[in-house]
Amino acid sequence: MLMRIRKIVSQSTVEYAVTLAVVAAALLAMQVYLKRGLQGRIKSLSDQLSPVHYESGQTDSNSNTTQSGTLVEEYLRGTVIRYQDGTKNSTAETIVRNSYEKVYPEETH
Repeated sequence: MLMRIRKIVSQSTVEYAVTLAVVAAALLAMQVYLKRGLQGRIKSLSDQLSPVHYESGQTDSNSNTTQSGTLVEEYLRGTVIRYQDGTKNSTAETIVRNSYEKVYPEETH
């Protein structure tokens, strides 16, 4: 009787292991198709935003960043406290960014 119960329990464990292996194999096989579908969706959305994308040699761009401010550091009991918000003789940090981008249409031959 005890031998028969062990055999049934062992058989159930093997069935669960085989089922888990089949599900894992199916998920691994689907991974490629899910990835392709996601990449296609992202490309579709980017095409809706702008039909012209960056192409080496067909895009001119220029970007300037100006950053200014005064940082004050204060050492207090072994801890560094930084001020850059207008307190303790500091000045607030300002960042100004100017840029442009021009994309030339693709030449057709």
